[in-house]
Amino acid sequence: MKVGLIGFAGAGKTSLFQAVAEGAGKGSIAAVRVPDPRFDKIVAQVRPKKATPATVTLTDDLDDAQGGTGRLFTQRFLDEARKLDLLLHVVRAFESDVAPYHASVDPQRDISTIEDELVLTDLQIVENRLERLKKSTTARTPGTPDYLDRVFFERVRAELENGRPIRALDLTEDEAAIARNYQFLSAKPMVVALNVSESEAGRPGPEIQSLIAKLGSVGTQAFAVSAEVEREIAQLDPEAQREFLADYGLEEPASARLVRAVYDSLGLITFFTAGENETRAWPLRRGSTALKAADTIHSDIARGFIRAEVVSYADWEAAGSWEAAVAQGRMRLEGREYVVQDGDLLHIRNKS
Repeated sequence: MKVGLIGFAGAGKTSLFQAVAEGAGKGSIAAVRVPDPRFDKIVAQVRPKKATPATVTLTDDLDDAQGGTGRLFTQRFLDEARKLDLLLHVVRAFESDVAPYHASVDPQRDISTIEDELVLTDLQIVENRLERLKKSTTARTPGTPDYLDRVFFERVRAELENGRPIRALDLTEDEAAIARNYQFLSAKPMVVALNVSESEAGRPGPEIQSLIAKLGSVGTQAFAVSAEVEREIAQLDPEAQREFLADYGLEEPASARLVRAVYDSLGLITFFTAGENETRAWPLRRGSTALKAADTIHSDIARGFIRAEVVSYADWEAAGSWEAAVAQGRMRLEGREYVVQDGDLLHIRNKS
């Protein structure tokens, strides 16, 4: 899953990136580990030659949003943002004498400004497509791709004109597929990181708490973070990190809060494969089948899928190992349509 940091210059995107990358970054891209004590326990029991945690790819390569008049986003920003799975909007919520955009602190204004521009960008695409569809004879023939596009775009245009992002709409499966084909920016999941001052690092004020609650009420994951404080803490050794986090009233580092918000927004769960050569945690869309999980591991495994051997994490933990779970009758054989549950340990039987 690829996540891109967006926002105005001076909001603290790079500071947050550096805090979350924790030395795992290469240039402007970092594979951020998904913290999961279940995976750690599995690795400790199996002792594999290689342990591969689930990761989220974070990129800080997008152009800043441009303040003032004119276009808010560059063409390069639009091209790169369309390749992302999720947009992480870093919003300035701290006083700054050098912020190049907006002298006053107003997180709600900045959030709305970015959102409005995403909506307008998609509206332009929709209007251009509808103009072309007027010339298509098949756009009036029910069931054709052009007809389906026209019906969808006419519905979406009205919503976008009212300022509603596509992600806020209740789309059918077919409509969601059309939206993905056109890589609409306002359809992409959004997480908001409110970059607060050091004094609010672990204790955000009532205005920030209210804004987080307001965003949550419309389905947008949001969290407060003091990116500069977190960046400095990330440079310390683990023991010192725990001490400084506690001093600021923080229970976990920024990376954990960020990854959890991303997982929730993308509707992800984690399943595990536990082998002596490699034990691995895999992100998977909630509601996905065992066949999709097999394809996530490798397309050849999916093509040769026979059955999935499944042990829930709770059963694995109670038994103490995969072998013990099997001996106790806790392992189940499931078909390709089985819906994988968060924490499942899977072994896919396939035609090799």
